[in-house]
Amino acid sequence: MTPRRPSYLSLCPAEPFRVFFPLATLLGISGVSLWPLFFSGLHPFYPGPMHSRLMIEGFLAGFVIGFLGTALPRLLSAPPLRRGELWTLLALYLLTAGLHIGQQPRAGDVVFIALMLCFGACMIARVRHRAELPPPGFVLVAFGYLSGLLGPILWLSGLQGWVPGNVAMFGAMLLNQAFVLFPLLGIGTFLLPRFLRLRDVRTMAEERSASAGWWLRAAFSCATGLALLGSFWLEASHPASLTATWFRAIAATVYLAAMVPFHRQSLPPRTASLAAQLALLALVAGLIFPLFWPAQHVAGLHVVFLGGFSLITFTVATRVVLGHSGNEALFETRLPSLQIATLLLLAGAVLRAVGDFTPERSHWLNAASYLWMLAAGVWGFAVLPKVRIADSSGDSCSVRAELHENPR
Repeated sequence: MTPRRPSYLSLCPAEPFRVFFPLATLLGISGVSLWPLFFSGLHPFYPGPMHSRLMIEGFLAGFVIGFLGTALPRLLSAPPLRRGELWTLLALYLLTAGLHIGQQPRAGDVVFIALMLCFGACMIARVRHRAELPPPGFVLVAFGYLSGLLGPILWLSGLQGWVPGNVAMFGAMLLNQAFVLFPLLGIGTFLLPRFLRLRDVRTMAEERSASAGWWLRAAFSCATGLALLGSFWLEASHPASLTATWFRAIAATVYLAAMVPFHRQSLPPRTASLAAQLALLALVAGLIFPLFWPAQHVAGLHVVFLGGFSLITFTVATRVVLGHSGNEALFETRLPSLQIATLLLLAGAVLRAVGDFTPERSHWLNAASYLWMLAAGVWGFAVLPKVRIADSSGDSCSVRAELHENPR
């Protein structure tokens, strides 16, 4: 007798990416679409604040929660999320987005703080019952979580006049930049070596035990996190100074170079590994952008967001969805949807940056917006339907099982 396939909803508590990834993609498209709607006259007010919140607290936060909610319990050999925990997180997530769409940014930030507290409580409970250590780079994931929690608290406190302006600006930077930058570095240095097939089984096993190597890499990750936090505080206190930009670019580049030995790659790059490398290159390019054009800081940030954050998000999400739907073998193929999305996102990053140097800024921004939405649509059409498919092989394709496989 053929066993009954589990329902989609029954899969979501243990693998919350199945519900968060599609919703995050829709919110991302909604956030980017605000610009064409505004320039066409259909959106009555300047959408900058709503756009940034939908992209950070909607699009990127959804992928972060979906990935960590799925991967972290497995990496810790801890119990998965319970049904009630998942639906609480989902309700807070949707309420956050709804309040921002309803032009209630302060209320949206308050609910987002509640979402971060709830998610943190869920993950801390798993850490307390862990059987294994997380990868050492996940120290930066903790920095990212704290940034997402403290950032809106400091920003809202500034709006109320409870803290000085530079502290409020520091909070805005924590939410809008550090909240995603830290997890990207921490998760990226864990996954990218596997994408590139750089490490052997012994090195990967050592990363899971409290060895001297684990503590050394964790301490290096912590030092990098503190250095990056210092750069954000320095920029908030002295906006006209380029010292913070230098500091941040050097810290991120040194961390990536030390934690991901690109020179050990012996096989030709696949689509996913090439996309990840291009995303990290765009990230570094965006970080150093203000060093060459100090007056175009916003343009550099969009290179980071479009070419760096967005591209690595779709790349990692592709691996998660394929690995958990029994389609892991597809990750070794050309992945046309990811190829197209990569080209569109990088082209959009270039157009968005160039737009800030031209008087016809709206046309360039519109073009970049359409390219981003097209990239998300192509990727989502090809990949997201697989979130409804259970992995018939059980846990063999999960992140946890990958730790014990030979990547070569």
